[in-house]
Amino acid sequence: MRGSSITLEDYTLEECIRLFRDAGFTTVEMTRAHLKRCRTDQLTKNFAAYARSMGISMGGLNVVGEAYFQPFGDDRQVEKTLNGLQADADFAYSLGTRDVLIWEGVAPKGTTESHWISNLLPRLIELLRAAIKAVKPRGMRFLVEPHPFTLGMSDQFLIKLCDALDPEHFGITFDFCHYGVGRPLDYLEAIPALGHRIRNIHFSDSDQESSELHFPPGTGKMQIQAMLKAFRKIHFDGTMALDLYGYPLPVQA
Repeated sequence: MRGSSITLEDYTLEECIRLFRDAGFTTVEMTRAHLKRCRTDQLTKNFAAYARSMGISMGGLNVVGEAYFQPFGDDRQVEKTLNGLQADADFAYSLGTRDVLIWEGVAPKGTTESHWISNLLPRLIELLRAAIKAVKPRGMRFLVEPHPFTLGMSDQFLIKLCDALDPEHFGITFDFCHYGVGRPLDYLEAIPALGHRIRNIHFSDSDQESSELHFPPGTGKMQIQAMLKAFRKIHFDGTMALDLYGYPLPVQA
């Protein structure tokens, strides 16, 4: 079973690992913020060794929303974005995981889907191709996680993005809550549309109103069983992490 450390963001690293271990988890997807005291490569490896001693392996590094990620800015901002992606991939490698969870960028206010595809998509593809080229020798991959306010809520945009990049090193993290809020009427339709491009799931529920508030499965309004059936239908064989970010009783949940 895989957990997400963002669920226990108010707990120390040691408490986080112990709580997941005691709840029966064997793998944890870590967030960059949770690892802020791992300031050197050796400290990062020391933490990963501690987690392994507790029976917990590393299931990905979540760097979604990092300030450096400005793929549509000027040349300096794009270079900073590329350097940030490469640095986070190095950090993930030190942890002992190949997956780096990112997002695809916030949709600029006042723009339309056609503008995203004609103007923003080519720039994002160029940037991510460069990032993938840098991390490919280590076997790393980037998993993009759409949010209710990001460009990937458009299936057309996300499909074109994925199909332009190496599928061995790029894919989608499908977050139940994000789709429940961002696509309240057709989130089920997104699953077959994206299909094999989905490589990772963030499992949760949602009130379908509150962005970033992840409910325990079965306590919100989403059609969880219908979603799981849809994933079986596309023969999903990726990974799945329990994500309860924002829920006030994460340990109980």
